[in-house]
Amino acid sequence: MTLVNVAFDSDGVRLAGDLFLPDAAENPVPGVVMAPGFGGVKEMLMRPYAASLNEAGIAVLIFDYAGFGHSDGEPRQHLNLDAQQNAYRHALDYLAACPGIDADRLGVFGTSMSGGHALAVAASDSRVRSTVVLIPFTGLDTSTLGPEFLAMFEDAARRQAAGEAPQMIASTGKPGTIAAMTSDGAWEWMERMTADAPTYRNEVTLASLWNLANYHPAFNLKAITSPVHAILATDDAITPAPAARSALSAVPQLDVVEIPQTHFELFTDHLQETIDLTTRWFEHDLGL
Repeated sequence: MTLVNVAFDSDGVRLAGDLFLPDAAENPVPGVVMAPGFGGVKEMLMRPYAASLNEAGIAVLIFDYAGFGHSDGEPRQHLNLDAQQNAYRHALDYLAACPGIDADRLGVFGTSMSGGHALAVAASDSRVRSTVVLIPFTGLDTSTLGPEFLAMFEDAARRQAAGEAPQMIASTGKPGTIAAMTSDGAWEWMERMTADAPTYRNEVTLASLWNLANYHPAFNLKAITSPVHAILATDDAITPAPAARSALSAVPQLDVVEIPQTHFELFTDHLQETIDLTTRWFEHDLGL
């Protein structure tokens, strides 16, 4: 596999990407776009999936969102979720235009938050021939938060929009600490996954959580015209399997595998299984 550092424009912001190309490809190859989950950067988690897809003859583009990692964009560490979703479309534009890529055989992949982005893109972009999502975010049950937290998030978003310096909150923390995610082995997973991700910062703007509460990527999944494959973790407290299952039921061509595990521990205990399934699904759908 060959790694090429690339950059492309997304709504006027330069985004950094890693393009993984299969070795010795004689004909145009299919391509898959990937991006990190909540608060992540491109060096986290996804490279083993890219390596497996490369071995199968599929190119992979992994990119950092605006304000994260090696990408440009201000404010830093702020989740503009609509812009992140749109960045997937611009990544598809870039990948489709690359020499040696078959623009008629493109797929999208995402985990957790980026799984929600991938689903939304598949519902609105006819170029997507296959979608694989792991523990996808399909919307937040705000009733579990309480009105005082929603009011705090909204106030932070209003202050930031008015030009005040962003308030920050840890992305992950140990149980009992103040952070966006503290359950399902979040802290241990973060420590493990960021060992080779020097640009990762364990914080996001507090306004990001207001955007999260108002983000509904699964509102039009019935419009997806290509196959969708999903892996859910039955004991997931962050992107609960029942909510994902309910949202995914609208997808016309759906394949779901459920694994008895929690959100982050899915990748510590079943990583190879999820890689193998992902590779098999894309091979089938993209004509390999």
